[in-house]
Amino acid sequence: MTESTGRNDVSRRELLKGAAATGIVAVAAGSAIARATSAHAASTTVKGYGVTTSQLKDWSIMEKSIGLKMEFTGTNADIGVFMRDVISNDLGETHDIFIFDGGTEDILGPQGYYAEVIEDHPELNLWARTSDNWKRTDLLQDDSGKQYGVPVIGNADSFGYFPESIGANPNGLDEIGWHMMLDSDETKGRVSLDRSWLLSSPEVANYLKYHGRADIKDVANMTGEEARIVADFAADRKRAGQFRSLHAAFEEQVQLLSNHEIDLINCWEPATKEANNILGPNTVMYAFTVEGYYKWGHGAYMHTKALERDNVDNIYRMLNYYMTGEYRAYQADQRGYAGPNMDLGIKYAEENGWSQEKIDNLKWTEKKVNKKFEKPFFGKPAAPNAAVMEEEWQRFLNA
Repeated sequence: MTESTGRNDVSRRELLKGAAATGIVAVAAGSAIARATSAHAASTTVKGYGVTTSQLKDWSIMEKSIGLKMEFTGTNADIGVFMRDVISNDLGETHDIFIFDGGTEDILGPQGYYAEVIEDHPELNLWARTSDNWKRTDLLQDDSGKQYGVPVIGNADSFGYFPESIGANPNGLDEIGWHMMLDSDETKGRVSLDRSWLLSSPEVANYLKYHGRADIKDVANMTGEEARIVADFAADRKRAGQFRSLHAAFEEQVQLLSNHEIDLINCWEPATKEANNILGPNTVMYAFTVEGYYKWGHGAYMHTKALERDNVDNIYRMLNYYMTGEYRAYQADQRGYAGPNMDLGIKYAEENGWSQEKIDNLKWTEKKVNKKFEKPFFGKPAAPNAAVMEEEWQRFLNA
């Protein structure tokens, strides 16, 4: 499976303006999603829509273990596109669950598109043993504390780098400062920055805040003045030649790394894994950082219209699957992401005869995420101030 274009620019201004005024958005033209002409009957097939990083590369594994089939329609990680499809194109008529970055529940839950999680549903048998650190977060609950999402995967994003290019320990355990990405003559012209305000603006803000160079209360939800300071700094670094390129897609991340066109790139961790598949193990490292990380988590959300179908139990069985050891083991092995119940993933690998190397990698994934979680986090895909942050970041792009 090929990754879709990654978590790209979030254009939600017009969407939220219309949603606030009417509660719904007019049907958008040109949807790529075919609409079903009849309601679901009882079925062992669960239909999902969302980001491709949540998928198993082979869903037949799940079919063998719990007897369900997954029909998944992938999209990129543009929150505006995602919510337009859920609202304007009424995908609740054709799809059961939606998987996306946490934050959409703040809008789609109260507006009636997401159903609250029935926590004591018999098929959701792993809910009680799942850590509150994963399930009771503001990435899965709305501001009132209503639970709309089941945790799927999550990570603390930073940047990929070539240790020898920046004089770092080749074991990848050094904590690298964000100045190497943003503000270093040593790496000038050898850096690629994600062009998305969502993935880059908070990272720049956190760097400035951490080092006392800007007074920013919430780097993930900046005021206009705070966002202006961040954009001005980034624009100055751009004019100074710090950034060799600005990238937008997962495939670009892999290409830039595998061709060694750059020394550092703020990217998804799977991009470093794909590059190492080409260049050799441990050629590229994914950074532990001094200042902190961009935090994100994918939630699985059940559409309210799915409650009217005869396969609700199977939908909940699917939601539960995201918290199982089988899903955790394959997801971590294939993409390097963590999630709830990592201990069950390790146990699954051990009981199913996985190689010691794979088991050790799962254990490392658990330790790696725990290490990252010791640092500050930031990330709000549906931040209230998203529009002004996006506007200010556009000045950086135009600089």
